[in-house]
Amino acid sequence: MAGEGQLLQAAREEKQWSYPYTEEITKIRIRYIKALEEEKYEILPGTTYVKGYLRTYAKLLGLNPNEIISLYNATAKNDPISILAVPNALVKVRPFWLRPAIIGSIAILAIVLIVVVKALSQGGTKTVDPPYEPAALPSAPQTENTTPAPVTPVVPDPSDVVATTQDGLTMQLVFTQACWVVVRVDGQPSLEGTFAAGTTKEVKGTNKIELVTIGNAGGLSVTLNGKTLPSLGKAGEVVSNVVLTQEYWEQL
Repeated sequence: MAGEGQLLQAAREEKQWSYPYTEEITKIRIRYIKALEEEKYEILPGTTYVKGYLRTYAKLLGLNPNEIISLYNATAKNDPISILAVPNALVKVRPFWLRPAIIGSIAILAIVLIVVVKALSQGGTKTVDPPYEPAALPSAPQTENTTPAPVTPVVPDPSDVVATTQDGLTMQLVFTQACWVVVRVDGQPSLEGTFAAGTTKEVKGTNKIELVTIGNAGGLSVTLNGKTLPSLGKAGEVVSNVVLTQEYWEQL
């Protein structure tokens, strides 16, 4: 029976994924991808990283992550458990009341107590200020009754309304097949992952929306500000760097 590394390599080669493309999809370095496929786990930082990478890699390749982890567990060697040495000499523990923090708190409390006692001992009469009386408000000036001039309502220009509704970019993604996408909005990462058929996503931007990578161009339908884009590619085709702008929308 093939090991987990051979299953991962076979699945990758069946999808015709190169190592650089696999690194971009999985976010796992090429060095570690090769280590997983060749089962050279000593290259990776530890057992926890190995299992995490195996689970992520298997899931993106369409394999059963639990089956891959079971194959790994059947042959993997557990990480050694480090045992801390206990010193033979006894450690002297300072009494609780002699600790610096406790001594400092006691000193502060004593100072506060002395200040309070001194303040209470200094009696005396206090003068009471007379109650505050607000000054009388001046009377309001007399004004003549005038009828306000009628206000003419301002009717917005229809062209301004259309321009407002078209501000910014709104992209809708409809996945008709399972598809991997990486989307960047106005230069910042916005959406990334593998989405099943029937999924719908909406992305909004100001100046530019970039479809950095589309893993299955035939399985994705794209609408920009209400206009449907032409087909981006065939089923299984990988398409990169599709840039959507206001100028692109006006040419649709």
